[in-house]
Amino acid sequence: MGSRPMKPPYRLLVVDDHKFVCEMLAHKLATDRSIEIVGIANHGTTAVEIARSRELDIALLDMTLEQEDGLGVARQLLAVQPGLRIIGLSMHDHSHYPIALLELGGVGFLTKRASAREIGEAVRRVAAGGMAVSPEIAVFLATHSNGNPVERVRHLTTKEHQVLGRLASGLPVKDIAQLLGLTEKTVQGHRNNLRKKLGARTDVDLCLFALKAGLIDLHRLSLPSD
Repeated sequence: MGSRPMKPPYRLLVVDDHKFVCEMLAHKLATDRSIEIVGIANHGTTAVEIARSRELDIALLDMTLEQEDGLGVARQLLAVQPGLRIIGLSMHDHSHYPIALLELGGVGFLTKRASAREIGEAVRRVAAGGMAVSPEIAVFLATHSNGNPVERVRHLTTKEHQVLGRLASGLPVKDIAQLLGLTEKTVQGHRNNLRKKLGARTDVDLCLFALKAGLIDLHRLSLPSD
């Protein structure tokens, strides 16, 4: 979240231990001209090998790979390519994976019930510098993040409220500056102040604060439904 926008086509790696699912998803996403399928992998070791040999922008990573932990694979992928933007996939809405992946450096989390269109939208959103989360996951994150941010956000200035809401919606700093009539440097300053005031380490933490404090609606963070 808050990362610089990428230029299409976005180089994508698809990782899922079900070969048919992996190939079908890659095939459907390949019809989008803004997405280039760089590789598909059914095992974490294969995914890491691809990351070592090819430049990647985004990875769709199944969290429950057979005999492998998705978080461990994510950690290895980020060690090889620190700038890689990882979107987690899981059949389970209520598990430790969403928060754990986002804390690790992931930028999104989708349920496997998401359609190919929704996943494609998530890829484009993440490429633009935002965060992509399925509605069910957004609810889980909002109700299970630690701490009570309501009191703290009450002490924010009007501009800080505005910047926080737009950061949580996935807008890049440049767009926020244009919308609020501010310079990018000023928006960066507000973001730094927000992190200090709210005790947030990343934009993901800021997003969770905004959700729990009711500053944004869930649908502004979530993917559009069919």
